[in-house]
Amino acid sequence: MRLNKIITILMAASFLVAAEPQQQLAQAKAAYAQGDYRNAAQLLQKLAIEGNASAQFELAKLYSLGHGVERDALQASYWLEQAASKSSDYAESAQAQNDIKQALEQRRQENTRTPTTLANNKSVVATEMAATTISPTTTTTSTTVAPSPAATKAEPIAAAVLTDKPSLAVKALADAKFDTGMRAFQRQNYADAYSHWYPLAKNGDADAQFNLAAIYAKGLGVNVDLLTAARWFSAAAEQGSAQAQYHLAIVHAQGQGLPQNDAQAVYWYKRAAEQQYALAQYNLGYMYASGRGVAQDEKQALFWYEKSAEQGDVDGQYVVAGRYQQGRGSAVNLTKAWQWYRQASEQSHSRATYQLGLMTLDGIAVSQSDSKAFDYFSRAASQDVIEAQREVGISYSLGRGVRNSDSRAVEWFEKACNAADLTACYYLGLHYSEGRGLRADPVRAMQLFTQTATAGNKEAQYRLGLIYANGEGVAVDEQQAFTWLLKAAEQGNAAAQYLVGVRYANGTGVKVDDKAAVQWYQRSADQGDAYAQYNLGYMYANGRGVKQDQAKALYWYTKVAAEGDADAQFNLGLRYETGNGVEQNDQNAVEWYEKAVAQNHTRAIAHLGYMYEKGYGVARDERKAFQLYQQALPAKVPRALNAMALLYKNGRQVKADDNKAVELFSQAAEQGYANAQYNLGWMYEYGRGVRKDIAKARDYYQLAAEQNEPLAQAQLQRLLNP
Repeated sequence: MRLNKIITILMAASFLVAAEPQQQLAQAKAAYAQGDYRNAAQLLQKLAIEGNASAQFELAKLYSLGHGVERDALQASYWLEQAASKSSDYAESAQAQNDIKQALEQRRQENTRTPTTLANNKSVVATEMAATTISPTTTTTSTTVAPSPAATKAEPIAAAVLTDKPSLAVKALADAKFDTGMRAFQRQNYADAYSHWYPLAKNGDADAQFNLAAIYAKGLGVNVDLLTAARWFSAAAEQGSAQAQYHLAIVHAQGQGLPQNDAQAVYWYKRAAEQQYALAQYNLGYMYASGRGVAQDEKQALFWYEKSAEQGDVDGQYVVAGRYQQGRGSAVNLTKAWQWYRQASEQSHSRATYQLGLMTLDGIAVSQSDSKAFDYFSRAASQDVIEAQREVGISYSLGRGVRNSDSRAVEWFEKACNAADLTACYYLGLHYSEGRGLRADPVRAMQLFTQTATAGNKEAQYRLGLIYANGEGVAVDEQQAFTWLLKAAEQGNAAAQYLVGVRYANGTGVKVDDKAAVQWYQRSADQGDAYAQYNLGYMYANGRGVKQDQAKALYWYTKVAAEGDADAQFNLGLRYETGNGVEQNDQNAVEWYEKAVAQNHTRAIAHLGYMYEKGYGVARDERKAFQLYQQALPAKVPRALNAMALLYKNGRQVKADDNKAVELFSQAAEQGYANAQYNLGWMYEYGRGVRKDIAKARDYYQLAAEQNEPLAQAQLQRLLNP
């Protein structure tokens, strides 16, 4: 196909669906963020031509990076100049001018290395066309209309154009030269170009027919006439021109100059695709994927996408990778996903590079490597992939795959946050809060947390909840704390769900509601939060907010204990020791106590000492018991205090010392330990280690008896009824 690329760009831009500029700009940015560079380029081209400065700036970046269009420093420079001339933002304008200089310098260096020639337009046009043609994702489709059956033949629309009169003066056929027309076009002498191409087109030259279609589509030297453009595309397409078939398919898909007809679009896409035209293969894949003009068929979609990918279409490679990763049109094949992402990345597809970083970070289809993941993220970040910039920041912040550098982390978080990445803003807030990489600024941290929390970031919402709960730089506000924790919980943050459950159970910042507490504990527990699982067990054990169910309580306690939670392990030991909710089993009690002791759980240490002292579930070993009691004494565990007091009272394992016994009994009794209260009463009754005091003895017996301590009840009965 002999067509200068400027014709192609202008022609392609005319086939975009009309929409409000801001809406189109948002669609373009969304398409770019999803890695659909071709679609983004087409949307931006139309807006840029209409004078939208923001679109011109973005389009310039695409040309600089070669995303969705062929990399072209001159085109980048042109659009940057247009953007800079219209921008009222000095910083944006200055940045544009800097980008212009870089683009021109790059172009100068490229020209120094490889001289450019236009001598053989036939050989370069196919590549230039491929970089600038239209993706069907720019169209609007109806979700309420069933897809039409695929067309089996073309609609006859070309005949009229072959008998129409020319719009401008034309050469005699014998004087018409295609290449002369091309040179005229390059000089922007569209009328002269038309005069050469029209007679050739009438005589059946498919290339001339295609170029006339472009001229009518954009109105170069003639009035815009989309119907005539469509007819010339059709004339060239019927002669087998794959490019014309492809563009005629777009005409039908967009309804530009002809009634919108997806079935005809599919017909012509398929004709071009069967000639190995990569862009048609890609768009045919899209039609099958979305069920436009054909019944939706994910396998056929993947087939055609992969055809385009095999020919080097970078967007096709990226889409195919995602489909193998997600199992769309094929079983999940992570190895193939990796391979296609890698091929796209090698063509500078930035989002493919970002995906390689994610897969490497998680060890998916490749050996896990933080350092290699960092390399991928860095490459993608340098190509303005916002999520990659955030990941680079996280890597510097955590020292993940690279030496920790809080200052570098802040730089990258600032970049991503300024581009509205909420997670990056959250991490930036953490750095401001903790003074990492910059001076601590609680006010700025609060602004960032509030900004991101308000925008819906659940981590920021959770953090705000903690800030208000703990009074970190603000007055404690339990209601605000509950409000933000609830927002985070509703978005699935397990830690927030647990804390919401705690607040409902305790009535902190909200009215007590045990049923609601159980519901939130359950949601958090289902996500594996050990604290929530433990508390859920407690609620079942005590019948709070739910019918008492010791079996379910045991299930949750066991689950948490098996995950290594020392409190749960102690709780299970106590249950097996006392037979509470389970069949009494001293051996099981000892087993769970020992697991908790291994984590230095002081109450478990004291209870294990008791098991050794009595010989329950383990061989009796009073010396071992004494050592365990001593280990628990600094934590003032009541059972250890009481047991050691008895050893001092009776002179076992230590020299008898009534004063020490009274001291230890008192410490345990003050914590409400019933057996210690009884023993302290006995010491007062008989004057052991203290002055004899029957009144005090009776008081301590009374305290213990109220807790159903049988020995205290007997002694109290004796004193009251001598």
